[in-house]
Amino acid sequence: MQANIKGLVDRLELSQAKAMMPLYEAISNAVDAIEEHQDGFSNHAIRIRLIACDDLAHQGGDGTLVVDGFDVIDDGVGFNDKNLASFQEAHSLSKVKVGGKGVGRFTFLKVFSSAHIRSVFKSGDKALLREFDFSIQDELRGADSASEATEACGTNISLREMASKFRGGWPTQPEVIAERIIAHFLIRFAARSCPPMTLESPCHAPIDLHALFQSTVLAHIEEQFFDVSGHTFALQAYRHRDGRSRHELNLCANGREVTTIKLRDLLPELPEKLLDEDQIPYTLIVLVTGEYLDDHANQERTHIAFQSEEELELELSLVSRRALNQGIADTLRPLLSVDLKSTNEEKRAQIEKFVEQAPEYRALTHPRYKELIEQMIQPGLSQDKLDEALLHVKRIVEDDVRKEVKHVAALFETETFEQYQEKFKEIAEKANEIGKAQLAAYVAHRRTILDLVNNSLKKKRTDDKYPLERVLHKMIFPMGMTSKDIFFEQQNLWVIDERLCYHTLLTSDKKLKSVAGLDDTSGREPDIFAFFYDTPIGVAEADNLPGGGVVIIEFKRPGRDNYDKDPADQIIQRFREIAEGGVTDVDGRQINPTNLRYTGYLIADLTPSLHRQVFGRYHRTADNEGYFSALATGNGYIEILSYDKLIKDAERRNRILFDKLGLHKN
Repeated sequence: MQANIKGLVDRLELSQAKAMMPLYEAISNAVDAIEEHQDGFSNHAIRIRLIACDDLAHQGGDGTLVVDGFDVIDDGVGFNDKNLASFQEAHSLSKVKVGGKGVGRFTFLKVFSSAHIRSVFKSGDKALLREFDFSIQDELRGADSASEATEACGTNISLREMASKFRGGWPTQPEVIAERIIAHFLIRFAARSCPPMTLESPCHAPIDLHALFQSTVLAHIEEQFFDVSGHTFALQAYRHRDGRSRHELNLCANGREVTTIKLRDLLPELPEKLLDEDQIPYTLIVLVTGEYLDDHANQERTHIAFQSEEELELELSLVSRRALNQGIADTLRPLLSVDLKSTNEEKRAQIEKFVEQAPEYRALTHPRYKELIEQMIQPGLSQDKLDEALLHVKRIVEDDVRKEVKHVAALFETETFEQYQEKFKEIAEKANEIGKAQLAAYVAHRRTILDLVNNSLKKKRTDDKYPLERVLHKMIFPMGMTSKDIFFEQQNLWVIDERLCYHTLLTSDKKLKSVAGLDDTSGREPDIFAFFYDTPIGVAEADNLPGGGVVIIEFKRPGRDNYDKDPADQIIQRFREIAEGGVTDVDGRQINPTNLRYTGYLIADLTPSLHRQVFGRYHRTADNEGYFSALATGNGYIEILSYDKLIKDAERRNRILFDKLGLHKN
């Protein structure tokens, strides 16, 4: 052979997933040899005989098929002198016209230790037998000699002793091997351009591959052509009725499959199985062909060259795989409209039901997003997975709306008022829907928080005591944090007072003296401390008290009944420290403490001992579920709220929102 065989074999790239390539190459050679007769495929046949590994398990009666080798027997023209010369040439050009790369036979030696060829061919009026071994050590020992024979023309390629690292790439069921052969040569089977084939294996009935093709792969839906980057591609989609198969996309070159991927990676809307009119499940096998794929397949026919997404300018002659995938998806979807009709209806029903509990996605049920939802949401998702998928779609929609808003804003300078108004009307409608969805999500969040707080108050610990106050504290604002550490959605100060959400600085369980501007105060840690610079809250208007407001919130354990003094005194002490300390604003300028407004909230159950401690010092609230009292200094007040009042008041303030979303609970 006119090359170093070992070097050629070593350089071949072949993964375990491609372990069946030698079988495909042997079958391909057999088809080519029969085609050379030029008298039609129906007059000939190919036998594929699997050889089981004779290991201890097999000797012990284990019926599992572990393939160790195979024979491919054909009645083609045989290894005549022309074909032998081609075989002896390392990179033969004899099959370039049909896409041959001239290196397929070297996969024999990549996967198997032994390759034996026995072939009868015609030379003039004589039939000659040529029999030889093909190996790394001996190359083509005996190939040059031939003897007279009485047999008909044909070839038997026998491969034995599979390398252990490739065994995992071979199925253990003959039916699956047969299906893979059909998938690899699907174009030939569909075009009826291959001879009858039979697969034989130990302890199993022979499999007629053409009959299997007819029973599992139906006529293609429709052939479609599409262009990508100036190249034309053809797409064929087949319905495959084998229950074990999955939806597949095959890129083919020169009549053979080169790469296979999951079709659902391109079309996530596909269910695992589709159902025909008789409710029989089937999957889709899609073939894509084209001159670009023929010209850019590697020599092993295991890879196709595409443009790199990182170095676009260096590979301008190549097609982008992303662009090809988009072309495939856009071409295939219209063909599958009938197939996916019932699936899409079920999916929309599932989403509409889910939206009842997740109103933030309600905008996505608008007809304008129908196609996007159908294409991006897989059917049959769990609630958690559906939530993730809808969130992804929602972000895409929001990004698109933001881009459109910028585009419409730019039109103000370049278009007429009427044109701008029309564009603005369209984008405003979309933006309004997104705004409603975001508001719905936030309202649903409020409903959840109130339910959690309410349930926490009902749940007693194993020691028959209510939960510690820090459990409820965490639900309203994370402990040990400041408002600079967390997002707005993570704080639930609205449960106490809506105005608390608009603070300048807020700390939770932080020492007062650790707060910038309060360095001279004590090391005490209020549960929640809020500072409102230039925005005093309480009974006075902002304009009347320039300077700011201070809010301190303290939580007491639900059910506590051992108070021996007014629990609100600790809030008053913190107010005193702030009033006496050197308080500065966010810019470091001194604040006159006399201009600060002080508001305190004590959250506690109104137990008998608490009633006794505050008796005569506080006024009862109108609903009789709390107390309030003005500070003696006249610049603030303290309110004592029961946990029940806290929840009820929050429910009342949010009721109209809950009613509109159907979240109110009687």
